[in-house]
Amino acid sequence: MAIKKLGFAAVITAGLLVLTGCASGPSNGVDQSKVDTAAQALLPAEYLENGIDVASDIPYEPFEYYDEDGNLTGIDVELGALIGEKLGTELRFNKTVFDTIIANLEAGNNDIIISSMSDTVERQAKVDFIDYHIGGSQMIVAKGNPENITNPMGLCGKTVIVQNGTIHIDLVGSMSESCEISGKRAITITQLPDSPSMQNALRAGQGDAVMMDSFVAQDAAAKAGNGEYFDVVNDPDAPNGYDAGFVGIAVLKKDTELRDAIQAALQSLIDDGQYQALLDKWNMSANAVVSASINGTKE
Repeated sequence: MAIKKLGFAAVITAGLLVLTGCASGPSNGVDQSKVDTAAQALLPAEYLENGIDVASDIPYEPFEYYDEDGNLTGIDVELGALIGEKLGTELRFNKTVFDTIIANLEAGNNDIIISSMSDTVERQAKVDFIDYHIGGSQMIVAKGNPENITNPMGLCGKTVIVQNGTIHIDLVGSMSESCEISGKRAITITQLPDSPSMQNALRAGQGDAVMMDSFVAQDAAAKAGNGEYFDVVNDPDAPNGYDAGFVGIAVLKKDTELRDAIQAALQSLIDDGQYQALLDKWNMSANAVVSASINGTKE
């Protein structure tokens, strides 16, 4: 159980964003009617009694964001609710800056990370991942694509905006190296703290493109300014996005029992069809995993 933080915390349990009363349960006041008993048996008692604190970079639409009524929603949030149902405990989402999100876990401020975090070998040095979908990266550009950017080589000599602490820093860095090897100018990389600030910077002409998760790019292009602000660059050589790979729920390596309980809950959701239904709802069907693997990304 993580140290409680002051500030925003969204309670995710039994499919609700706010816990609104007591239901039958072992002692924690959480509805136990949808529990997977095998998964719950793996969960250390402290988390069953006190809940699980989740670090999440909010907003990062469509994974975690506030709807028009100010309620927290998104793919990750709904997955958290389903995991809470399987384990019979609360999952509380806490707003956390992404580039300090693993350090936040190490400091004991939260227990797990659910924040569209790519499972990378480098991150596996500190955390274990329970992989829950396949993600890639795409660019958004100003509406009409005035710089005619169609692939990474079109970024040479231009400015690309990325988020602090993400895999996109190294991704765009490798693209810049390719530019220089080809005798072209390097890419200027601008790092900003979150998705809204990146989109605002692009609109203000402070960069020529933003590199971000594919689903975030597609969502921004569809919704920002009612679809009038941005276009997605669809590179035919990268139909699933650049560097497509596993995205996972992160747990500190020492917390193996918590990790195994969450893995069992996710596998239960895969087995009973709720996982696929969730991805269908968010138009992510093609990005499903077939099993809840741990640290699926290899060297």
